[in-house]
Amino acid sequence: MKTPVFFIGEKLSHKTRQWLQKHQIQYIEQPFLRIGYKKPNLPFFGTVAKQSKQWVVTSTYAAHWLVRFGAQLGFTQTDRIYCWSENQAEILSKLNLPVSVSSFSKSVELAGKVIFQNEGESVLFLHGDKLYTEINSIFEATSLQYSAIEVYKNTPIEKIVNGIFDAYLFFSPSGIDNFKASGNFTNPSSVILANENSTARAAWRVFTNKVYLSPEQEELSFVQYSVARWIEENNK
Repeated sequence: MKTPVFFIGEKLSHKTRQWLQKHQIQYIEQPFLRIGYKKPNLPFFGTVAKQSKQWVVTSTYAAHWLVRFGAQLGFTQTDRIYCWSENQAEILSKLNLPVSVSSFSKSVELAGKVIFQNEGESVLFLHGDKLYTEINSIFEATSLQYSAIEVYKNTPIEKIVNGIFDAYLFFSPSGIDNFKASGNFTNPSSVILANENSTARAAWRVFTNKVYLSPEQEELSFVQYSVARWIEENNK
């Protein structure tokens, strides 16, 4: 069996790169979004600095933002953090606060845990310019002291991708849209792997390739599944 080459439409974590290199997997990573972090609204955070808070984080970018600006935000010893991947939890562990991890993309599970454990704390949902609407809707329907706070913005990057790849891994519909908007085309005989339903639907909409929906959404798990799925497909 030949050695495959994977195109990964995302900037990977150090942990995932290490795994790929350890297993001698050839890959190219190319994000199609540039992340711009916002400075915290310190007057707002000053109003809740001495209160107990539940921080809700559903992306690695929001996790990095919280670690980067945490010293300015006013944590208390009773603050708690909720996220939905082990990678996010690893980043957030630097804050020395309790971190609760829910299954990736199970927004009802994550929101339900926050609501069940809330004892009058303020709930602060940190997100990018594309708000995760399901979680937002769940919190807005409660009587929680709730605030959705935009902490970063995604800016599309135009990039021509050179090379023929055996598999294409996409992490979001916007990644697919920006891949196509840059004038890129997939190798017709290659497979496409998507990490959640909305990404798979976007792939089916614009590509004629065979598309697989991964049951694993967390970054490293998704990459591991994708490699295993390609090997299975090409050993038939």
